[in-house]
Amino acid sequence: MKTSSTSTTAGILTGTQSAIVLPVVAFAIPFFISGPQWLTGTAVNCLLILAAARLPRRFVWSVILLPSVGAVLHGALFGPFTRFLLIFIPFIWIGNWVFVASFLRLRSSSVFLAVCAGALIKAVFLALFALAFFRFGFVPSIFVTSMSVIQFITAVAGGVLALMILRFLKTPHE
Repeated sequence: MKTSSTSTTAGILTGTQSAIVLPVVAFAIPFFISGPQWLTGTAVNCLLILAAARLPRRFVWSVILLPSVGAVLHGALFGPFTRFLLIFIPFIWIGNWVFVASFLRLRSSSVFLAVCAGALIKAVFLALFALAFFRFGFVPSIFVTSMSVIQFITAVAGGVLALMILRFLKTPHE
């Protein structure tokens, strides 16, 4: 797969354009899709897989990092609990990286399996930290569910949506 700035990376956009557009959209999602978490998370996870599949690796990092920054700045997902999200940002970044890395590592065998495995690993990773933070009294119980089951569901949904978009982009259209 070509990753130069002249290759088509998002069907219409060149690699350079996609390397700019995808991170901007990733940062802006919390501002335009202001909750609920299942919708915002699905959109972000979709962008993570699109970026992993279509961008040079050095440009994927911005898509991994920027959505949670946008969420904190906007205060969208957790309303009055957004301050607790600050504790999770480094773990969300690692979880997003794990999701992307798992997808890239496993996609040669099955893209659907790669999405599901990456989603499971991400959700378990975040759930362990959410449970520990809850037990130590650092965060309210809402974070245990939102950083486990909902993370898994939104990662699978976003990944499947990305796979459908990628399939559509590969199909010739008149």
